[in-house]
Amino acid sequence: MALEPVVQDKVDILVRRFENARKTGEIIRTDIAFMALTMDIICQYAFANDDNMLSMDDFNFAWKETLMGGFESGALLRQFPSLIWILNSLPDALVGFMMPSMKLMLIWKAGVRRRVTPILNRTESVSDVENLAHRTILHELRDSNLPENEKTVDRLCDEAQILTGAGSETTAHTLTVTFFYLLEEKELFLKLREELKGSPQADTWMKLTQLPYLVIIFQTLDNLC
Repeated sequence: MALEPVVQDKVDILVRRFENARKTGEIIRTDIAFMALTMDIICQYAFANDDNMLSMDDFNFAWKETLMGGFESGALLRQFPSLIWILNSLPDALVGFMMPSMKLMLIWKAGVRRRVTPILNRTESVSDVENLAHRTILHELRDSNLPENEKTVDRLCDEAQILTGAGSETTAHTLTVTFFYLLEEKELFLKLREELKGSPQADTWMKLTQLPYLVIIFQTLDNLC
C-alpha cells in the first residue's frame, strides 16, 4: 500500500497511452504494454527508479524478448546446474557471443549490479539518497539481521534480478489474459464495468478489494495463469 502512489502514477501513464491510441487508431500489443507497466513498477520497488519503459514508443519490446529468452535459457540451466558456474566464470562478452539471446540479459545484469553495489557498500551520493522516493527492498535487506554471506553483492544482485524478472512477466501475463477474456466475454466486461461505474469512490487498493465481482474475476484468472 505504501507503493500505491507509484503504481497509480504508472497506471495513469498507461491509460494516457491507451487513450491516445484510441484517438489515433494505433494498435498496441497489450502484453508488451503491461510488461512495461509491471517492469517500471517493480524497478521502483527494488531500486526507487526505473527506465520509464511506459514512455518508450514500443514499450521497450526488446526487454520482453530478453526476459523470455532468459526464461528459456533458465530451463536448460536448471537441468544442468553446473553450466551456471561455467557461465558465471566466463567474461560476459564471451557468453554473449556464444549465446546471442543472452546478450541483452547480460546488459541488464550489469545494470542491476551498478544499482545494487552503491546501496550495499553505502557509497550512494547524498543527492541519490535524498532523491529516493522511498527506501527500497535492497536497503531493507542490507540493514537486516541476515547473515553477512546473504548480503554479498552477488547474492543481492541475484535477488534483484529475480525480483524484476518474476515481478514483471507474471503480473503482465495475468493482466493480458484478464483483458483478453473481458473483451472476449462481453457479459463479463459489461458486468464489471457496471460495478466499477457504481463505485466511483473505489480509488484505492483497499477500496477496490471490496468490489466482489472484480475480486472474483482476478482471483479466477490469476489461478488460471
